Amino acid sequence: MSPQTPEYDGRTRDEVVDTAVAAVHRQVRTWTGRDLTDPGRGLIETCADMVTALRDRLNQAPDQRRLQMLRLLGVRPYRPAPAQTEAVFQLAAPSPEPVVVPAGQEVATRPAGDEEPVVFSTLTDAVLNPCVLFAAGDFAESRAAGGVLEGRLTGFGSGNPVEPGTSAAAGPAFRLNLPYLGDFPVTEDVPAAPGTADPYALLVLSVPVPSTRVTLDVLLGPALQKGTGIERGHWEAWQGTHWSSCQVVSDTVTAPGSPGKVTLDVPPAHAPAQLLLRRPDGQGGFFVQRLRDVGLIRYRTDAGRNRVGQAALQPVLTVPVPVVQARLVRDETLGTASGVPGERLRFAHPPLPRSTDPLVVDAVLDGRTAQWTYVASLAGSGPDDRHFTLDPRTGEAVFAPAVAGAQGLRRHGAPLPAGAAVRIRRYLTGGGARGNVPARTLTVLRTPLPYVSSVTNPAPATGGTEGESALAYSERRPLGAPVPERAVVPADYEQLALAASAGMARIHHVRDVPHQALDPARNYLPWKAAKTDVVFTLAAGTPKVAEGTEVTTADGQTVFTTTQEAERLPPEAAGAAPLRLTGGVTAAVDMFTAGDYEADGTFSGPFRVGGALVLALVEIKATHDPRHLTLWVTADGEREAQDRVAVSVFAPRKGTPWWDTSVPLVYASAPAQPVTGRPGVAAHPVPLGASARWQAAVEQDAFAKTAQDAVTRLTGAFPTKPAACWIAVQIIDPHGTSTTKYTVHADSGTTGTVPALQYEQQDHGDGPFTSTGEPGQFFDLLHAPVCGQQLPTVYVGSEPWTTVTSFEQSGEDAPHVVINATTGRVHFGPKVTGGTSGTRQYGKVPPKDAAITARGPYRTTRGDAANGIARGAICRLKKTDPHILGVHNTTPSHDGKNGYTDTSGGSTRAGVTLMVVPFVTTDERGWFPYHMLTPTADACDTLRRALRACQPEGVPVWLVTPGCHGIRFDARIVPADYRTAEERAELRVAAERALYRYFSPVGGGPDGTGWPLGRPVYAGEAFRVLEGVPGVGRVATAELVPVDPETGTASDPVPRIDCGPGETVYSVEHRITVAEVPS
Repeated sequence: MSPQTPEYDGRTRDEVVDTAVAAVHRQVRTWTGRDLTDPGRGLIETCADMVTALRDRLNQAPDQRRLQMLRLLGVRPYRPAPAQTEAVFQLAAPSPEPVVVPAGQEVATRPAGDEEPVVFSTLTDAVLNPCVLFAAGDFAESRAAGGVLEGRLTGFGSGNPVEPGTSAAAGPAFRLNLPYLGDFPVTEDVPAAPGTADPYALLVLSVPVPSTRVTLDVLLGPALQKGTGIERGHWEAWQGTHWSSCQVVSDTVTAPGSPGKVTLDVPPAHAPAQLLLRRPDGQGGFFVQRLRDVGLIRYRTDAGRNRVGQAALQPVLTVPVPVVQARLVRDETLGTASGVPGERLRFAHPPLPRSTDPLVVDAVLDGRTAQWTYVASLAGSGPDDRHFTLDPRTGEAVFAPAVAGAQGLRRHGAPLPAGAAVRIRRYLTGGGARGNVPARTLTVLRTPLPYVSSVTNPAPATGGTEGESALAYSERRPLGAPVPERAVVPADYEQLALAASAGMARIHHVRDVPHQALDPARNYLPWKAAKTDVVFTLAAGTPKVAEGTEVTTADGQTVFTTTQEAERLPPEAAGAAPLRLTGGVTAAVDMFTAGDYEADGTFSGPFRVGGALVLALVEIKATHDPRHLTLWVTADGEREAQDRVAVSVFAPRKGTPWWDTSVPLVYASAPAQPVTGRPGVAAHPVPLGASARWQAAVEQDAFAKTAQDAVTRLTGAFPTKPAACWIAVQIIDPHGTSTTKYTVHADSGTTGTVPALQYEQQDHGDGPFTSTGEPGQFFDLLHAPVCGQQLPTVYVGSEPWTTVTSFEQSGEDAPHVVINATTGRVHFGPKVTGGTSGTRQYGKVPPKDAAITARGPYRTTRGDAANGIARGAICRLKKTDPHILGVHNTTPSHDGKNGYTDTSGGSTRAGVTLMVVPFVTTDERGWFPYHMLTPTADACDTLRRALRACQPEGVPVWLVTPGCHGIRFDARIVPADYRTAEERAELRVAAERALYRYFSPVGGGPDGTGWPLGRPVYAGEAFRVLEGVPGVGRVATAELVPVDPETGTASDPVPRIDCGPGETVYSVEHRITVAEVPS
């Protein structure tokens, strides 16, 4: 649309003729000029034609001067911006060789009617490597060093070693360059980093597959902790030195044990890996095999969550590639440089300066190449900077313009060398709102590719904007010099936001005070404490540990607090077997044979015939801590309270002379005592932890872990699972007989497992601080980050103030504060300037010199920094307690999450709120889905970055979307003449198209720029719109129906729908009925 011409003389030709005739008549009263054949009349009309032509030229002069002035001030028409999305290329079958999707490959929509298809191009080469699953299983990582992973790979849940090469999914029937074993020796000169604490599911691919979409057949096993549903983990890919998250496109796994498919987008940096697999050698040791240049994907879960039970790889047949709505132009010669300042060279096609590809021009002279880079403005370029800019009107590249100043000419940018050949390797041309195509519409390959059968775009394309029209360019308020432009007043923000090429169709400044201005803390997500389970070891006679006990890691940096009371576990019977002398053995080693093992710990009988000494092999299970172990020995039969038994403890070891009755590890002889944790039971105590010899043996790890390591000869079945230790217990009982039965109970003072959360209880804050008496003051009063619902009380002097989440409802005298959970900062009521209500105080202002303090319990946490603390790493109390001997965690810490809080502290100014409406892509009727009115995160980020470069520092900018009233018109129209059924259907579509396009927030409304904010909708407007459709004779009925745009729920028809100041309309649906005959 051309700009409107401001008219200095607005008279028409007839008015000029009438004015001239009247002037002649005043001088010559006898001449009326009414005779059109009169020569005088003809002369006047001839002169009027000359005056009209001169008037038209004169009226254009001010507009021409205005446009020239705008160009001098640096105002340029905005260029179109291209839409962007991701295209997925589909292979017909697995390829025997890598498939390359080259940069510049064009994909397009299908032609529709007379419209040209919308063309997109790839920006970079994408490679799809043929790939199979080489191995899969649970990987217990033992070390990670120099980009090499080492560990043990076992079958999912089975514990059996996996043989590489037995793929979990059949690969293609052709030869692949599969990885192989033993191709390089294992190096030992690289320091090893500790491996992960828990095994994880590992998938070993034959090759890395960067920027590729893979689909896995997955079956998850049950969770270790009871719960409902699936507790999902994290899919990650190896990038050479670390793991990086994969984007989960879809996940159809619904329940444990139910197979499903998981589709992943592997990140672009998926790198070849070196994998060292430890494999058993059959002799109790292991050997290492190496896999080279494999691709690794893992599934990592937190403790207790569902692990992978099975996994298989489907043939890799898709590759996602970013595409942009533009054509890639390669190797274009712009011309030969003259070397003069202000030189201009023209592109064959208008380039896109805001595309993802930087514009770089090469100047080649005498075999040397220098590069000039595009900048939006040369105002900040020095005389030696190799920069150029673009003239948006002509599309020319401008090099080194010279500007006259007070000190003479100043050159902005370095000139091109004279005689140099100027070329550009690649640039994009295109753009426009037509590129905002819906999902699954880019289905045409403009150039066939080998093995590629189809292409599509799973998501809609966004970000396309039209170039600025001449009318908008001429009427836009100039932002003035100097360049670059700055955002000062609201209109500046609107114009610069539209110029950001973020895919916005409309942007309006909102003057209301935003909610964010009254929430200076902006605690968007709360901090969540990590979880673990702990077990305490108690001193003798201590029955339990109170809830709220604080435990910590060895460095004291990470504190966990128990959330339940921990009760001492009663002593448990230790499995035992009697020891007998082996006949014929006279040496001091291997002289005993163990009898039948009894899990309940009962044994009897002397170690040799006729003897009085009883000897037994006793198992101390792995759940016990040998450092704090106490044995309780019971004997059946009638006993007096003062009766004693003598107990000695030894450390049996196969092939070692361990039985020396003169130097046992522990000796005890005491009457029976009440057993802690077992009311009504008395036994003879043997405090192993109090013996120096016993503690020395524990430190030296002198104990056998299995019965097979303790005694050479075993009778019957013994446990094979490693225990904490196997000991020999010798009993001399003055009242015992050959049939007396003894039982040994083990008690290490341990408690049951109790949950603990990673938080530390605080009773006060920092300070006191002194009030300045000003609105909006804040103090870093609390320890941080703060978690949980319990918050301390903030005192101003001796008066307690109330903590609120926002000052929005706070009156001028309300004693309210807002707390930032991340920083511990306490905010007092601000005085907000701007907005429709002018200046207003929200919340009470503390008086000057008042003391600001905080008292009362609250919790602080470390969030996700406390995740991954290995088993046993939580090992001491924060405060020493003689009744608690030790503590350790039984599970790695997990589930800690950082809160999301705006740590800038907010702003007490109203700031700038922009209401944005993005461009949308409609179907042939003009309809589009409601969700497309919400701009994407990328579009919002692009807009914010553009504004950040040209706005005053510290001014907050918020982006909001308008509210939408969903509407539907139910109308019946009568055609102007008789029509066939097909023609009536075409008329119905044309009528619907007119309604959708008029009642649209993007391109609707009376002026075609979108339905105005706050403008009501009347039912009668449909009559005017429909009567303007060619072929419509009249509109019989038209009803306006309110419809919820999200749910589609309709209400009763109404004559009018009112829109608020920040509201517009959205056409949910229109229903048109066409009468069969005109009437």
